[in-house]
Amino acid sequence: MIYNVNLPKKWNKDLAYLFGLLLGDGSLPVTNSIRPNGKYQKRYLIYFICNSKSFLTAIYIPLFKKLFGLTPRADLIKNKINILYNCRIESKAIYEFLKKKGFTIGRKARIAKIPRQMPKKYYVYLLAGLLDTDGGKKGNGFGLSTASKDLASFCINVFKELNLPYHSCPWLYKEHIYHQIYINRKNMQKILKKIPLKNPDKIAFISS
Repeated sequence: MIYNVNLPKKWNKDLAYLFGLLLGDGSLPVTNSIRPNGKYQKRYLIYFICNSKSFLTAIYIPLFKKLFGLTPRADLIKNKINILYNCRIESKAIYEFLKKKGFTIGRKARIAKIPRQMPKKYYVYLLAGLLDTDGGKKGNGFGLSTASKDLASFCINVFKELNLPYHSCPWLYKEHIYHQIYINRKNMQKILKKIPLKNPDKIAFISS
């Protein structure tokens, strides 16, 4: 079935925030499936993994629908340790749109990059999406860890632009450098004043 898809004509706050969410807990895998005739068919899946159903229903799904006119489906993932939801949709138009905008397809952990054509005025919204997914307790404050040097540099640069004091702690593990960037507890409250977070759990932690 072919659906009518809305594709944003230019960058805006919502698209930048969605990019941040997908960079944190989303993926555009490179995958194929076998059709009944035995031939392989390329798939155009967009995944977003989340442990909060309320965040999906209140933030992610409405935002996705607002941007593209389609509603992703959320399925519970059977996991003995944590409750997780896989919010997914298949759309060649949206997949190719995100790819063209600069989203890293396939395994992105180490090679994920910030889209270079995004206007800098939207960087803070992308960072908000990234922190709303990957953000959490780091050191004695709030921040994130990443295997991507590009994402680490992006976070540091935006923190500098916002005049937010930060700590950067790179470390070597299995011949790869990982990065931890965080703002200590003394300055955590400043995050809420300068970065438009939407995830109630992250906001509650910072406010505590």
